[in-house]
Amino acid sequence: MKKNIIYFYLALVSPSIIFGQIEKQVQDKNPGLFKNQRLFHAPPKPLFKGRTHNLDFITDIPQDSIVTGSLFFKTNFMAYYREFIIENKHGLFRFTYDPKIFPGTHLEYYFIMKTKNGMHGAPIDDNGKLAPVNKLLVDPIQYYKQQSRLNK
Repeated sequence: MKKNIIYFYLALVSPSIIFGQIEKQVQDKNPGLFKNQRLFHAPPKPLFKGRTHNLDFITDIPQDSIVTGSLFFKTNFMAYYREFIIENKHGLFRFTYDPKIFPGTHLEYYFIMKTKNGMHGAPIDDNGKLAPVNKLLVDPIQYYKQQSRLNK
């Protein structure tokens, strides 16, 4: 009888304690996750030298509420950010980076969207502040050689 009680306890009670502790650890009170949920961006990985890349920003804000969308962009060969007005097509803002027009070894950029009710930016850091993406352009041959060594 005591074994049945112990098994019952182990089967039903202990998992709820363990999962409760895990859930408490996984919850992230990070303001960067909550302050800007209307504009999303995932930087492309990897960015190759000598190739064009699309820098995409996605929003769920209705198109008639968006006033403008701007990408602020520079390479390590540029002293200042340049602003590019980007058209919104069904919630997608796309800027195509062309290395022939903007040469460099590093890209740095962020996006600002002005709406009728305010402004949104992406990407943002853990404190909810605008944090430009800084990406290194890598040599595709070296990248795939390294990937093949890692997969062995």
